Amino acid sequence: MSRPDASKSNSKEPRGTTAENSKTNEEAASIASYITDMADEMAKLASRCDMPMLCYFLNLARAEADMRARELGGYPIDRSA
Repeated sequence: MSRPDASKSNSKEPRGTTAENSKTNEEAASIASYITDMADEMAKLASRCDMPMLCYFLNLARAEADMRARELGGYPIDRSA
């Protein structure tokens, strides 16, 4: 999935409503949270199977997704379960 490029926006086009932006951010935060959980599970599996490089990259992906989920959702993610 590519990130939107701000340079391509047309200033004459109306921007989305605040409700639309909020819904989009909420959906993106939810997806990022899901990726966080899945990357965490896969990193644990990789660690158990003695795959340190894969574990490292999965933890990197987990950290990126977690950071993005927090930015978009504005709430901490409970990992106590």
